[in-house]
Amino acid sequence: MDHNYWNVDDFLADSQKLPCTFNVDVPNMGQIQSNGERDVKALSRVELPFWLAELMALNNIVSISKPKAYSNRVKAALDANPTSVQLRHQNIHWYALGARLAQLMDDDDSEMQVLSKAYVGRIAHIFQQSQHLATSSAGSAAASADADQRGFASAQAIAAMVSDGPTLGMSAGSAMSAEVTEFLQGLDESERMLLRNGQDGARMMREFLANHR
Repeated sequence: MDHNYWNVDDFLADSQKLPCTFNVDVPNMGQIQSNGERDVKALSRVELPFWLAELMALNNIVSISKPKAYSNRVKAALDANPTSVQLRHQNIHWYALGARLAQLMDDDDSEMQVLSKAYVGRIAHIFQQSQHLATSSAGSAAASADADQRGFASAQAIAAMVSDGPTLGMSAGSAMSAEVTEFLQGLDESERMLLRNGQDGARMMREFLANHR
């Protein structure tokens, strides 16, 4: 994935901080540390925004360590069950940052395969839920109460639990299991866009069919 200046995810990924280790002494740059030193010494570990870490890494000033969001533990969880991992809790722009990071790592192909495998393993479930949310209609209060008693959460409740829940376009009448609720809460930003696009597509198709009967 090439960097696109006009892509919002790429732009925001640039501000994400990465753990870095300085390979050389750098004078008059101590302000990026919290120890009050004027200079940065070799082997100092500092978190730098991606845009700065990338520039320094390309000039061999720092070495970038892999963030926890892309650790072997996360990879193992994705391999076991892609839909069980809440990517948003790892990084809100998990795919965008991962793709940019892969270009700086020696194992570029390996990292991209991890991203691709996770995407393929989750997209069908995202599409399925987008169709469910788009076609669900407002139920009666009794139906909602019954859903809550059976351990399901209404889409309205899901929206309340997610900080920017309303952007998911959830309708108040649908009910979902705790597992699905957690999955939707854990979608990374690009996945949420897919969810919204799926809902919009289903609504437009329904309107088209209704107008051409």
